[in-house]
Amino acid sequence: MKLSDDLTQLTARLMLVQERREAINVAQELAGFVEKIDALENNTPYRQQKVITAELKFTLKEISSMPRMSKTFKKEFIANGLVTHIVKRPSGKSGFYYEIQYRRNGYYITASSKNLAEAKKKFLKKTEAGEIEKYKKQTCPIFSTMLFQGIADDWFEYKKGKVVKRTLYGYRRHYERFLLPAFGDRLISTIKTLDIDKVMSQLSPRAYEDTRIVINSIFKYALKNGLVPTNPVELVEFKKAERENRRCLKPSEVAVLLEALKRPEFTPYKDIFLIMLYFGLRPCEVHTARIENGYLISRNAKRKGGKIEYKKIPISERIQGRINFSIDFSKTASVAVLEKKFNLIFPAEDLTPYCLRHTFATVCQQYVRPDIVDIWMGDSPERLVGRVYTHFSDEFMKEQMDKVLFDIQRF
Repeated sequence: MKLSDDLTQLTARLMLVQERREAINVAQELAGFVEKIDALENNTPYRQQKVITAELKFTLKEISSMPRMSKTFKKEFIANGLVTHIVKRPSGKSGFYYEIQYRRNGYYITASSKNLAEAKKKFLKKTEAGEIEKYKKQTCPIFSTMLFQGIADDWFEYKKGKVVKRTLYGYRRHYERFLLPAFGDRLISTIKTLDIDKVMSQLSPRAYEDTRIVINSIFKYALKNGLVPTNPVELVEFKKAERENRRCLKPSEVAVLLEALKRPEFTPYKDIFLIMLYFGLRPCEVHTARIENGYLISRNAKRKGGKIEYKKIPISERIQGRINFSIDFSKTASVAVLEKKFNLIFPAEDLTPYCLRHTFATVCQQYVRPDIVDIWMGDSPERLVGRVYTHFSDEFMKEQMDKVLFDIQRF
């Protein structure tokens, strides 16, 4: 009868609770009693198999006493004053014990007790100055057999959906060309700063910059997940390559382009190149374009914090009839294919499809204010669609676009 009485009391408590946390705790206890009763009815021994997440508050004084090994130490354990990695594990037939764990930054700290407050006390003792270094591991034995290639593959899966496909393609290209041959079959725990420096020193400035971004991100991912004790890339010098300004097309080159696009072999690409020329889209943005009420809407590839932003560009009356806006932009050829076709028109020259975007900006700046052009180009994320049109109406933006003379003699 004791189980029935306890179950009745718990049910009554659940009806009276006012705070969400208390309701969750009571509900968990209630679920445990239901399992016990089911086990007794089936004449089978009760075994608590579940591992339940518990929460424990730290005082501000306790938090301040924890060492500042890194920001992640506090973030890992303290969220709004609560420890996040505490588990309540079964012990014996009906008992439990609490275990607090920390596995980050090369440290492996664990404290356990049947009493939650005692587990907390043990954990704080182990994090005291002079004590915590005892729990620092020089290697990560759990991951000592993990290869760099395996962790890199996991990182690429993690990045899917977080960056645009074009960016991910660039990451993989640098990884397969420079990192995979050098480190692919090595244990990640054996890769040192000197090893990375040796590979990086052989690269061109631009390849150096991009490759360092990739390997640094892979090691950050490994460190975040407790796969390595440190990030050796942090000590590799970051060098930003100088960028050459892409130029715009000259009037004579625009004439060559327009004439070439009349040829049958360029028919599938004609409207794509014209969209880039007359709307300033980046090559990787064309496939996101759509037409709505006299405006071209496209996703902005230059975004902050992973936010999705869109550009809204008026369709000038001067280019009506020059472009077939009924095409399916989502089926646009890849950037690599567009570059290949563009090179057929301008072989052995310093021109790429991206230059069409700069040509658009150069023409527009002759007729309208630079900040208006920035909005159309999507170069100023703080002034993009959603915020900018609280200041500039659609009518005003359309009037500005109609001022632009898209005449090849003026390019």
